[in-house]
Amino acid sequence: MSKSKTQNKKAKAAAKTASRKPAAKPAPKPKGKSAAKAPVKKTIPVAKKKPRTVAKPAPAKKAPQKKPAAKGGTKAPVKKAAPSQAVKKKPTPASKSVPPLPPTKKPPAQPVKKAVAPAPAAPAKKVATPKPNPVAPNPVPAGVAAAEKGVAPSTKSVPAPSTKAAAKSAAAKSVLAVTAGEPIAPPKPPVISTEKPVATKSGALYYDSHMHTPLCKHAWGEPEEYCAQGVKAGLKGIIFTCHCPMPDGFWPTVRMAEGEFDLYLSLVQRAKEAYAGKLDVCLGIESEFFPGYEKYIEGLHQRAEFDYCLGGLHWQAKEYLNKFEQGTIEGFRRTYFDHLAVSAETGLYDCVAHPDLVKNYHPDSWCFAIIKNTVASVLDRIAKTGVAMELNTSGLNKSYSEMNPGNEMLRMMAERKIPVVIGSDAHKAPRVGEHFVTALNNLVEAGYEEVSYFKKRQRIDLKISDVISSIKKAADANA
Repeated sequence: MSKSKTQNKKAKAAAKTASRKPAAKPAPKPKGKSAAKAPVKKTIPVAKKKPRTVAKPAPAKKAPQKKPAAKGGTKAPVKKAAPSQAVKKKPTPASKSVPPLPPTKKPPAQPVKKAVAPAPAAPAKKVATPKPNPVAPNPVPAGVAAAEKGVAPSTKSVPAPSTKAAAKSAAAKSVLAVTAGEPIAPPKPPVISTEKPVATKSGALYYDSHMHTPLCKHAWGEPEEYCAQGVKAGLKGIIFTCHCPMPDGFWPTVRMAEGEFDLYLSLVQRAKEAYAGKLDVCLGIESEFFPGYEKYIEGLHQRAEFDYCLGGLHWQAKEYLNKFEQGTIEGFRRTYFDHLAVSAETGLYDCVAHPDLVKNYHPDSWCFAIIKNTVASVLDRIAKTGVAMELNTSGLNKSYSEMNPGNEMLRMMAERKIPVVIGSDAHKAPRVGEHFVTALNNLVEAGYEEVSYFKKRQRIDLKISDVISSIKKAADANA
């Protein structure tokens, strides 16, 4: 029994071990399988990759935003749609519109500057308010006053000419500040010189008081050439009266530039020194008259010691035509003559140049009889000022071939005892003193006994008979 018990025990033990072995064997198998299936379990990261691919369309649906938040707080910011959209927008054409944004910010800065610019103009307007009488204190005719209402020249200061002397440049700067309508000094009565003219050795006695230099851009020849012709013409002296500079780009093609004013002075001085003892060379200027620029002209005349200031009213100026060429041809001519009287009433000029120059405006229709009454009233006003008027011989070379003025108007001037100065208006040297004897004879026929010229801005009167004989005598002596 003991052996059988032991055997049974052994058998039970063997059975137990046998039953345990097969149970233990399957255990390692699942371990091996788990090793093989390990990559399958590692598909979890694959699942993580899939949401990334799904997350691309997700930003449009906004659904994936909740998923990354559920999967993990740390990964959620990585999968945010906002950064991905920002990255995608950079390569898109919309990103090209980003660089132009800075320039859009600059334009607002520019209007700020423009807004600052008109600020200084405000005081100019305040100064321009006392404009009602730019020719103070003389009254302006109603017709001219109406024409002048729209005149508002710029208040910008013109750059001062380059000068060697600091004093001259400082004076020039103060003169060049132009303000529309600013009143000028009251006109003074003309000064008649007490000097008794003495003829030169050759017998010369009279002056040609109107000629130009190449600085006006439509004259030819050096000043010395004009001097040489003056000697041949039997003259005692000549006065250069080149077209003055003007501010604001006023008709710049027919006048010296602002920076050439000092050059003009030096050219005349050079000619004066070259002909010392042979011909008296004087400094003058043909100053433009245009309503609103009186203050500028007043300052210009103070910038040098002029012997003669000649008032030039030019209907041909683009600015003049644009402003006053309205209505009929005769209406325009009446406006011109009205301004002729105003120029004399300013007291800025010693003499008024080529008084009826406007007859070259549509010369085919010129008829003095039509305009005669207007001319009569204008001459009455000029006679009251004492300002002289010019007999310009160059009119014979213009479209309406007649001296300025014509003989009928010359007779009306003689009736009012308006002084007359003869000028050739030479733009070429050979025309200095041209047609002077004819002009003097016209004066005699009109009723004049005397003819004038200016020195140091004082009028000198001579007997016409003496001047005619002096010209003939000196011309023969210098031939």
